Amino acid sequence: MASKRSGFGQVTKLPSGRWRARYTVPGSTQLWVNAPMTFTKKDDAETWLARQRADIADGIVRPKTVSSRIALRQYATGWLEERRNSRGEPLRPSTLRTYEQYLTKYIYPTLGDVALPKITADTVKAWHRDLAPGKPTIRALVYAFLRSMLATAVEDEIIAANPCRIRGAGSTRPAARKAIATPAQVDELASAMPERLALAVLLGAWCQVRNGEAMELRRKDVTPAALSISRGVTWANGQPHVGPPKTGAGVRVIAVPPHLAQPITDHLKHHANPGPDGLLFPAAPGRDRQMHQSTFSYYLAEAVKKTTLPAGFRFHWLRHTGLTWAAQTGATVGELRARAGHSTPNIAMLYQHATTTRDQALAAALSKIATGGDESGAR
Repeated sequence: MASKRSGFGQVTKLPSGRWRARYTVPGSTQLWVNAPMTFTKKDDAETWLARQRADIADGIVRPKTVSSRIALRQYATGWLEERRNSRGEPLRPSTLRTYEQYLTKYIYPTLGDVALPKITADTVKAWHRDLAPGKPTIRALVYAFLRSMLATAVEDEIIAANPCRIRGAGSTRPAARKAIATPAQVDELASAMPERLALAVLLGAWCQVRNGEAMELRRKDVTPAALSISRGVTWANGQPHVGPPKTGAGVRVIAVPPHLAQPITDHLKHHANPGPDGLLFPAAPGRDRQMHQSTFSYYLAEAVKKTTLPAGFRFHWLRHTGLTWAAQTGATVGELRARAGHSTPNIAMLYQHATTTRDQALAAALSKIATGGDESGAR
């Protein structure tokens, strides 16, 4: 759809060939007021906008009164269109798909047709009681999403206060604790994978790459000594979407541990697609399309069954494993951030527990020497 924005409102040519006119409530960037009909001519749509602007100035039309009757469903449509990520960019297709699922499956059935000012704290509590029973992570994510959207409605002065006030409802603990593999178990897993995917396991553990980063690696990004990470692939509606990492810190060059030089060389020789843009892990040999995340996850799950790793071991846990190993070598928080592509030190600090645990074990061993084998300190 072609669209044109001016100082007031927007005129858009629809796939049908007709023209839509709309404007945002003054002071809002999320709430659109649409013309009651579409127009056959662009000039007619622009004329409607001009009249609305004049009527607002004369006090004949009061957009805030219009906004008080806007249902959550309509507001959410504009919110998704105008929402930007931390880099000021439109939402990624995978993120947009997730948010749309939250709305259609969990929010619209109960709250979709309710006018925003009528969504009270009691309304939200009643909705939350029946939200995704038995799925605590989904409950927390959907609640946090609704709270964020209604916070914007407060900023737009459509509602006076955010009705999402349930303490702790937007947070949850991970359902499963990440397992840390041993180097031998990583080798087991790589050997159990199809040969053309074995290197992905090694890169996940020893270079701490994410799944989407690994599946988008191309020959030009890889040498036996380093990986250049500047893109990742996500999936929405069955289609791959390639883009930069979510934060600037995700763009990085990762030094490859020397023992991976030969596996990388062998993989480039036998399995990667040809040419500088050849994928390392294509959906099928020679095909210029990334492997879908669910397909890779299937191969990984089948391989895990053949190893001593715990059932349910995931690719992301290889990254967790590698960062834990790095912390055990004495890596600083800054070094962990740079290698993993973390934008803040908080996540990297989670891996410092490995260094702390190692130091405590060393302290206990020293105590044994001092006490002749008695850790209590008694002689």
